[in-house]
Amino acid sequence: MISYALLLGFCVFRPVVLQLLYKDEEDVRMNQCPFKEVILPAHVTNLQKHKWNLMLVTWKYGGVTMYSFNGESGAHKNNGTRFGLQNLKNEDIQSGDVSLHFLERPPNGGYTCETTELSTEGSKTVEMAYKEEQLFKASSGIIAILTLLAVVNTFEVIFFVKCLHLKCRSVFCAYFFVGIGIVLIIAGLNMFQTGNSWNLLQKAGLVVAVCLPLLFFLISDVLFGCKIKDHRFRMGWFCCCVSQIVSWIIAIVGAIMCMQDCPPNPTSEIVLIVGLLLHTIIEIADICCCSYCCWLKHKEDCSVTMANATSNSNKEMSGK
Repeated sequence: MISYALLLGFCVFRPVVLQLLYKDEEDVRMNQCPFKEVILPAHVTNLQKHKWNLMLVTWKYGGVTMYSFNGESGAHKNNGTRFGLQNLKNEDIQSGDVSLHFLERPPNGGYTCETTELSTEGSKTVEMAYKEEQLFKASSGIIAILTLLAVVNTFEVIFFVKCLHLKCRSVFCAYFFVGIGIVLIIAGLNMFQTGNSWNLLQKAGLVVAVCLPLLFFLISDVLFGCKIKDHRFRMGWFCCCVSQIVSWIIAIVGAIMCMQDCPPNPTSEIVLIVGLLLHTIIEIADICCCSYCCWLKHKEDCSVTMANATSNSNKEMSGK
């Protein structure tokens, strides 16, 4: 009888260990642009004491502690400052709001919150992900134009070397600058297509793929122009170089405008594409101009050769 009474007393008066419960909230899905503060929600709904100095809060990412708060010592340990992670406020903690606030882009994945009040504890995992979206609407057009520009300049340097009969040193310089431009286009496009966040790497890729190659292609054209002796072709070359400088400036302005906005403004993309397209058209026009002048020169040389041959033949006939 006594044992039954003791068992009943233990069941009635035994200490009840509660589990901290969290408000049911959706996982976080963020737009890539425009970037806003990232908040990982975590609200404890059944705190008993509501005193921050009786609580422990820990946030983990990938099993590694990103943030922790010790109420007994009042110490905050923040390992996410590179993502702009903000310390929790004491008044928020004691009210049950232990949400994390990021001012910079945190990485995708699951973030686990562990909260303890005295001997009562609970945990919650929040999944954070960015929405998959194509921020740069004209990326395919830019890639196509840059690819065409690389092909045109490759053909141009081969054609000019044969047409102008350049010497070894000039040939090396021409191939060198065009080759550097093509390598920069390939490297820049690889950087440009690294993801959808329109981050610093992608912006650098746009600069490398657009601004620098056009400059190297322009330098190679200037080297060609220095070897031109025919005044008719020289005038056409000069007009093409001036036009290339204008188109290069337009492309740079478009690239700068694209880098300033997130997502890039459609007007900025149009300006960039217009600059690249103009540069490509001018390169093709330069090749056509060179072809025409070479054809004229060849025709004149043939006429002079025929005239000399006729003159020689007449002289031989008169000598006989």
